Amino acid sequence: MVDSHNSLTFIQAFEDTEKELKNNLPPWEKATFSEKLCIFVIKFIIFLPVIVVLLIISSAYTIYLAFYIIPLLTDNSNRPEVYFWHTDSEKTLAAIRAIIFIIFLTWNVFWLLISLYKASNTDPGNIPRTPDWEILLEDSSESSTEKVTIEKRKDGSQRTCNHCQLRKPDRCHHCKQCDRCVLKMDHHCNWIANCVGNNNYKYFFLVVFYGAVSLILFVSTFWESVVVCLCDDSNSEAFVLFIVTVYILVLLLSIILVAFMFFHIWLMWNNFSTIEFCEKKRAKSSNFDKSPYSQGVYNNFKESLGNNPLMWFFPFFYEKSKDSGLFFNTKKY
Repeated sequence: MVDSHNSLTFIQAFEDTEKELKNNLPPWEKATFSEKLCIFVIKFIIFLPVIVVLLIISSAYTIYLAFYIIPLLTDNSNRPEVYFWHTDSEKTLAAIRAIIFIIFLTWNVFWLLISLYKASNTDPGNIPRTPDWEILLEDSSESSTEKVTIEKRKDGSQRTCNHCQLRKPDRCHHCKQCDRCVLKMDHHCNWIANCVGNNNYKYFFLVVFYGAVSLILFVSTFWESVVVCLCDDSNSEAFVLFIVTVYILVLLLSIILVAFMFFHIWLMWNNFSTIEFCEKKRAKSSNFDKSPYSQGVYNNFKESLGNNPLMWFFPFFYEKSKDSGLFFNTKKY
């Protein structure tokens, strides 16, 4: 068993090393060849999970097209009896079904990729470096921050960030991996190589949503190819193992992602962030399903997905006001 002290020492050493590298590496245009190589390796490690996601998407789409859609559309006289049709009418219906499925899957994958790009490249939101949010040695009674209800620590003092040297608005947290405070931080997601916060939560949710819908389509239709593969004696054992393994892996992934999607729907319904949910769970709060920031289900979804319900499922028109993520209406339970 690993000693907890040693584990903490290792984590601290890793964070210190990461911080030292970050501080010592110059900008790309001023870096030497060896420094550029080091920057490239660090960036590659950071974006490796994103590359894995892209490989999973492209591989699943290609396998679905090659081993399900194309066999439905092609005519093969040597096709096993157990296949997708036995009469001309069944063949026509199978072709129509294939066209509908591939159009629907392509639609989902298209928006999935755009949402992934937007989630990865949108700044989640930072505390503005203005006098209103700077840490003052003596708080003035005329300070404009007194117009805002700021979360308090248990000792009654205002929440501040020692790393950023700024006051922390409600629902704001410092991310060690990004080394910055993130407005309405939900969590840091390595799969998008970015924090999920006030300005990109919608895009992150759409990645989960379109990914879950795509996997549901795959699982609910590709089983036909699995049955055919298992019943066709002409297939090699390696091919059968490949098809069955792919289906099992996609099935497991779909269960996880669909559960994750419904979890985030529940979070939006109650106006929770993942961090707030975990904090309530750890504290074993009696009002576990009630958030002080909840403004009703419809308004909660508007805060997370935008003001126009017609655009909730598109990664556009998610404009935020200048003060978005800084101020929140609250109520006590």
